Amino acid sequence: MVQLALVFSLLVACAPSDRLQRRYSHETQVWHTVSRDAEVYRDGVDHVMARTIILEIDGEARYYLSLSFLRGGPNGPKILTIQQDGQPMPYVRHDRLNAFCIDHCHKSEVGQILLTKDAFRKAANDGMTLQADGLRRNYPLHIPARLFYRTLLAANLLDPTRAASPK
Repeated sequence: MVQLALVFSLLVACAPSDRLQRRYSHETQVWHTVSRDAEVYRDGVDHVMARTIILEIDGEARYYLSLSFLRGGPNGPKILTIQQDGQPMPYVRHDRLNAFCIDHCHKSEVGQILLTKDAFRKAANDGMTLQADGLRRNYPLHIPARLFYRTLLAANLLDPTRAASPK
């Protein structure tokens, strides 16, 4: 019975949580608030992970959506454009990796979209639907509102963006 309790406690300790990372860098004097990765697309070969990021310095905040495109096929992903409602988003590729290993190894591309404060807040209410067009394939993405909402909450930047319900 003691062994069973020990195994259960180890499994609970390894289970993923919804906790965000919020830390202060003394070297750069920047607060970093980063959500956990959320899978926003998956098929038999590829998947896409998203996370939200808020950087704060001297009372100014910058809002980001970070995307990781993981391709299990022979060629790595190469994202050409990302659009929301037919409008191009300011996607910037940071890196292309030959081995990004989670459940199995993929070739990947990692990049980010700089968002306005208003766009980040709107996404905290409604989520965000994007179309990522790549050289080899396209990815329909839906980023859940909870990623944006929880990051705003953890950064103490959550102002009401909708009228409170009367209840």
